[in-house]
Amino acid sequence: MPASASESFALPARRETFLARYPRNLKMAVTVVVFALIVLPPAWIHGQLHRHAEGFYVPPVVRETNIVNLPTIGGKIEADAKAPALNDQDDRSVKLIPAPDVRVTEDTAEGSLPRIGTDDQRPWQIYARPFNGADKRPRIAIVITDLGLARSITDQAITQLPPTVTLSFSAQGPVVASWGARARQDGHEILLQIPMEPFDFPASDPGPDALLLNLPNSDNMTRLLRNLRKAVGYIGVTTTSGSSLTSDTSKFAPVIQMLHDRGLMVLDSRVTPHSVVTGLARGAGVPVATVTLRLDNDLAPDAIAAALDNLEKTARQSGRAVGITAATPVMMAQLQAWVKTLPENGIALAPLSSMVQ
Repeated sequence: MPASASESFALPARRETFLARYPRNLKMAVTVVVFALIVLPPAWIHGQLHRHAEGFYVPPVVRETNIVNLPTIGGKIEADAKAPALNDQDDRSVKLIPAPDVRVTEDTAEGSLPRIGTDDQRPWQIYARPFNGADKRPRIAIVITDLGLARSITDQAITQLPPTVTLSFSAQGPVVASWGARARQDGHEILLQIPMEPFDFPASDPGPDALLLNLPNSDNMTRLLRNLRKAVGYIGVTTTSGSSLTSDTSKFAPVIQMLHDRGLMVLDSRVTPHSVVTGLARGAGVPVATVTLRLDNDLAPDAIAAALDNLEKTARQSGRAVGITAATPVMMAQLQAWVKTLPENGIALAPLSSMVQ
């Protein structure tokens, strides 16, 4: 029997869709979420995810930074106590601020002079080598003197000693400015060595432009300024000849005042046990570091080793020590070996500027 019209035009059975398998409530929830993602501001969504989905929230990557104890004026010095590696004595990647820095430089017809900046910046701090002040290890500073007079030994001190070693250049060197610039490029902070009258003057002649007891203070200050113009980028001054002048309060007080006015520090090299340098500096508010031990009184290897051992003992007892020596081949060789033992002995090799008290 033929099929009816309705039967001949019957629609095929409808295939079940993928979404039809799921409850209506779930489909509505999915629709709302899709709408929110399209319409709502992304920033709002990001914030809500942080607040309500902590179990799935991945915090943004934070770049770890080490705050180096750069010398500052009067403000709080921040340092990363977990990063003693900042004081790696062999780190030559540390770059000193180029000199002269216009903030702390006075240009004169005769040459540049250090000065205190308009924002109270001090040359001794601007030009210092960075040091992590949170490093609680005992620290030792080594100062090499009489540089810039002989090419070979000066080159050896700059290139073969760690950059944390402070180098002192004679103002009487023929190219002291060039040597000082090279040392700073290698990471060494530098001192300028001023000639001054020794006890056995004139048998021992400190050379031209030396500060002398028989000169008026005004003449000595003219000479001091002439010496200060010989280089740039130094943190302060010292002397290795002035045993007579550094024991005379009336003659050295004007020197301290000049250093105060120009924002420099002073190293009391203790060329005489009667030195007035440290006392005058502290009284005038001039940053001062004082030599603990002269290392080259006896250049026999055993004597040098004993002196270095005594320096370590002092550092452990008091927390810090400063050793000073002239540059000689035997001393350079022994120092190179000795400084490598300091980290394993729990001692930090430090720039002189970190020894100011």
